[in-house]
Amino acid sequence: MINFSIRQLEVFVAVIETNSFSRAAVDLSLAQSTVSAHIKGLEDSLGVQLFVRSAKKQVAPTRRGKELYPYAKAIVEQCRILTDEVSQEPAQQELSIAASTDSFEYLLPNLMADYAKLHPNCRFVLVNGDSTFVHEQLRNQNARIGFCGTALNRKELEYRAVCRDKLVMITPNNAHYQQLHRRRLYGRDLLDEPMIERSQSSGTRKEFGYYLEKNGMTDHKLHIVARMNQADAVKSSVVSGLGVAVVSQMAAKKYESSGDLLVFDLDADGAYRNIYLVYPKELVFSKAERDFVGFAVNYLKEK
Repeated sequence: MINFSIRQLEVFVAVIETNSFSRAAVDLSLAQSTVSAHIKGLEDSLGVQLFVRSAKKQVAPTRRGKELYPYAKAIVEQCRILTDEVSQEPAQQELSIAASTDSFEYLLPNLMADYAKLHPNCRFVLVNGDSTFVHEQLRNQNARIGFCGTALNRKELEYRAVCRDKLVMITPNNAHYQQLHRRRLYGRDLLDEPMIERSQSSGTRKEFGYYLEKNGMTDHKLHIVARMNQADAVKSSVVSGLGVAVVSQMAAKKYESSGDLLVFDLDADGAYRNIYLVYPKELVFSKAERDFVGFAVNYLKEK
């Protein structure tokens, strides 16, 4: 027999995510005493302690609380989706998205703006980092939909290619590289130049590694002068003359158009990667998520 309620699970999830009984009470429009009562009732029903309360009124989940959180979160999300499916009123629609840096800066702003024009009740909750960060957010259920430039977990996640992006090499715009640019050299001809790399968790770096492997250049000794986890720091460092870097063509455009740097194709054929819309294979979409995914796939392919 199930002796606990969906409301108790909802309160439990809110306390976990806010690390506070009082903030959970505000988010759920409940009295703090009601939140405490729901947690006490859930603990009694399950026969486990879910939180540790300190003398300073701070709260932290116990080991069992952490273990039970993803199960409770999934149940609460499914119940919200069920409510959404049968609702006749256009309630506010929340879209929880994790995006890698290039998607976050160059794809999503216009996509979200145009989608919001058609769905004025939607609200976007966005976090961004590198591609590994996006996958972690999906795995930890901190986001339900992701955008990234590399596929890392095809066993558990569904990847839908929504557009192609070119990898290019950017260089300082100085006399040395201007001469190389006039000679119509390719990025692969500049692999001995001082190079700035993204961090190992970056999708751009992973895709560049695949490019080197595909073209039999994995043994090439790159002259790495710096590794950075921020894409803007990479571009700024190239502009300053520290070295060259391989980046997304989307990211290079504004710097190229301003004349701050030069852009070289990696080779005559170009080096391309997919930008993916990604989500867990077992995810059951809400109405809002279903509408957004369909809109995003068609919108980005058209663009």
